[in-house]
Amino acid sequence: MDKKDLRRGLVAPLLVAILGFGAFLRMPGSENVRAVHILALLGSGMGLGVALAHVRVLWAMGSQK
Repeated sequence: MDKKDLRRGLVAPLLVAILGFGAFLRMPGSENVRAVHILALLGSGMGLGVALAHVRVLWAMGSQK
């Protein structure tokens, strides 16, 4: 894998995180957390985690050269 592929792979998890967090913010009653809220936050957390792993790999590839 090269940097271009990793950068392209970074878009999908960030999009999932943004959409999941946006869905959470639009839900009425977010002060009373329900199962649907937990799923939205879990999805955005997973998206951010995958994006962070991609950034870490990209950073490691950049420091090797």
